[in-house]
Amino acid sequence: MYTLHKIYILALLSLFTASNSHADSIRNSRRTAVVEAVERIQPSVVSLHVRYRERVSQLYQFRGDPFLNFFSPFYYVVPQDRNRVSTGSGFVVDNKGYILTNSHVIGDPHSLQRITVSLPEPDGRTFEAHYVASDINFDLAVLKVDEADLPVAPLGNSDDILVGEWALAIGNPFDLGPTVSIGVVSALDRDIPEPQGEYYYRDMIQTDAAINPGNSGGPLANADGEVMGINSFIYTGGDYTIGSIGIGFAIPINTARSFLDEIRLHGQVRRSWTGIMALQDITRPLAEYLALDSIYGALVVKIAMGSPAEVAGLESGDVITAIGGEKIQDTDEAIGKLRGLRVGEVATLDVVRHNEHYKLDLLIEKRPRHRMRR
Repeated sequence: MYTLHKIYILALLSLFTASNSHADSIRNSRRTAVVEAVERIQPSVVSLHVRYRERVSQLYQFRGDPFLNFFSPFYYVVPQDRNRVSTGSGFVVDNKGYILTNSHVIGDPHSLQRITVSLPEPDGRTFEAHYVASDINFDLAVLKVDEADLPVAPLGNSDDILVGEWALAIGNPFDLGPTVSIGVVSALDRDIPEPQGEYYYRDMIQTDAAINPGNSGGPLANADGEVMGINSFIYTGGDYTIGSIGIGFAIPINTARSFLDEIRLHGQVRRSWTGIMALQDITRPLAEYLALDSIYGALVVKIAMGSPAEVAGLESGDVITAIGGEKIQDTDEAIGKLRGLRVGEVATLDVVRHNEHYKLDLLIEKRPRHRMRR
């Protein structure tokens, strides 16, 4: 009898152990690399609420003679200011309280009234942030919170991204609060030919992770929980469609690093200057006149005296065919690449002059207050 009782207890213990082992197996299977990546980066992602003043035109009807207004109503426009609140995302980049986001999330800094940032639960703290600087060439902005005890996002290396690897978009879409979506890196080095609003985007990361209004400024992370890029805009498939269809774009984090370095060292973004005052597209008649092999490139029309362009040896009439080893299709592409250069960088220009090919090293300088033209 005692032996049977002992066997029964051992059997129960065995079943209990097997049940716990099964539960542990399920629990462990739920803790994927994606879950661990989200736990690593999400605490540093903030929801932004930006209050600003905007000028609008209000239409009023003249309240004169009702009989005349019935046949020929008279309207007049009165400009008015009103408060607006926009939402977006951002993430903490260091223990000094700097927060990185998109410039278009902040808008015109002169119209700002208040910026609040909220950390996700379980922290849940809300702070007032102040605007530091923007770089409209890259659609980047940095804010600062006077609070040192903030979780910091691990920044990765966007030069080490693999097409097809996991991509996590974290942010505040439609002001719903902290939200995670997952996809893959669809493509790299995407140049967007048409401006998105006021911004030209180049060398972008493409992803099919769901990005929606409000995600702007939030991080695009890899499966290690490191920031690869800053979610910036999406294609929606039509003028009246709002929402993700799986084509979203993020600014590489290495592009943002140079922006952050400018802020930390100089307190602002130094405006770069090349001295190239005017460029022109190459038409077929112009290509024939200049004896060019193609219409690709940008014709230099005017440069400033004593400018970096003149020091580099660039002349009016030269055709720029490549910048930094990347071929130039037209004037817009040339301007976009030149605007993307930082003060102190050296860009190698491939130039055609009188059927001769040259390479010129252009040192980017800080834009002077007064310039002379020729």
